[in-house]
Amino acid sequence: MNRRVTTAGIFSALLAMLIMSGSVLATTGTFGNNSGSGSSPNNPTDTTNVPQIAGTLEQVVTVIKNEKPEVLGNLFCSLPIEMVCPDSDPLSIELLSSPAGNYGFLDISGNEKFRYVLRNDLPQVQALGFQDVAEEVFYYKIKEGANDKTNAKLTVYILGNPSVSFDNVEIEPNNTTAAAGPLHVGNASENGQYMRGQLSFTGDTDWFVFNSLGNEIINLELCPEGSQCKDENAWVMYVFDADKFVQHGDESKTYPVSRYIKETNELLASAPSDHMYLLLHKGVFRNSLVGVIDPCFGDRRTLDVGVSSTVKNYLVAITSPLIREVEDDTTCGSGDVLRKEEITATDENNKPITIVQEKLLAHFSDDQYTFRVTRTGADPFAVIQPTNTTFDATGRKVKIPKVRINDALFSATLEQLYTSSGNTPAVFAIQSLESLNEPLSADPFLPTYNPSNHVVKVPQVVNPETGEIFSVELLFQPGEGTLQLLKAEPVN
Repeated sequence: MNRRVTTAGIFSALLAMLIMSGSVLATTGTFGNNSGSGSSPNNPTDTTNVPQIAGTLEQVVTVIKNEKPEVLGNLFCSLPIEMVCPDSDPLSIELLSSPAGNYGFLDISGNEKFRYVLRNDLPQVQALGFQDVAEEVFYYKIKEGANDKTNAKLTVYILGNPSVSFDNVEIEPNNTTAAAGPLHVGNASENGQYMRGQLSFTGDTDWFVFNSLGNEIINLELCPEGSQCKDENAWVMYVFDADKFVQHGDESKTYPVSRYIKETNELLASAPSDHMYLLLHKGVFRNSLVGVIDPCFGDRRTLDVGVSSTVKNYLVAITSPLIREVEDDTTCGSGDVLRKEEITATDENNKPITIVQEKLLAHFSDDQYTFRVTRTGADPFAVIQPTNTTFDATGRKVKIPKVRINDALFSATLEQLYTSSGNTPAVFAIQSLESLNEPLSADPFLPTYNPSNHVVKVPQVVNPETGEIFSVELLFQPGEGTLQLLKAEPVN
């Protein structure tokens, strides 16, 4: 059963938030009866090792849109997932509901462990606004052999945005600088939004772009205190001067990974690698690199970058680090990032030789990482760009000169169908959409459509009559062909 809850469900959801670190166990009977022998007069096969349940077992957990997309637990009891419920071995689970819910899915591993994952890419999840609450209920039975022991249910509360500023997510594909995602960067009076991303494979690179008016310090954070990725040390952040990065052709540079004879240094084979961590430590980026956060060395998770007086774009890249050749008690070891494996062999004259094979070994995690960028000086979004998105309040038209959809550029015109009223958001229809025969390039002001969650991010929307500038997010409704206003925040 899935249902949307508004005011009536808020109290229950707030209660659930207070106990988010665990789950709630409520029974109308007895769970794990320790009195006497523990046997039941109604079932002579019961023993002291089998929990006695006379009523209904209920558990309640909470997930939060964008902030806490999954929760773990046990279906037999309220203990944390890493602990085993007492006397649970003779029991099994029979799931009565579909594991696929309206907002996410339930994954059961073994007899007692569960994981509920909220699907942030679903339109109904993104449509949950501030103070909105939804719930999903999964019904199941706890059984001993063929005998039902109890009816049970797991209730999952799904909370909308609990705060004004919460995480954004990366827009794939963003594996090249041309497809770099524009960042919502904070200023001196407002922190930027946390951005979450995910590396798909060991050699993946995620690119982002932001800009500065100059004469300021820019603060960057990677997996800071309180984030879910703090202790993994599986990501490196690089900050580049975008102009110099292009000027020196750094995106196309590689470094050879070789196979050679140790005694003579005779090269047997070589293959180019473009892993950024290797290129960093071989000095390839010395002309364009502004700064780096490398959690493999030291405890530094923040970086302050002082910029010149020039208006400039900056590129941010995220990759995995490489494990060095000497392994120790640290995450990434020490020594060269090119590891060397020695292989004993013989040459054509049957003389013993040693073949050295260089190789790369990444410290990889497929979990999400978190970072944030905050300016300390003037906000560049307060400067109107020559090709900006405009909103005609009189004609109710939004004109978007360029919007990125996957790897292509389009121009679009939106027409406002409904204005916002109370809890009802403003809705726009797509009046026109035309393909542009232009190449992609890194642009911090480029409106971008995220196909994974159907959100259109427009970093700068200008009202020409008032001069007001807003950062806007719209939720595309594919079935209706409309866009619902999720957020419009002033940036000047």
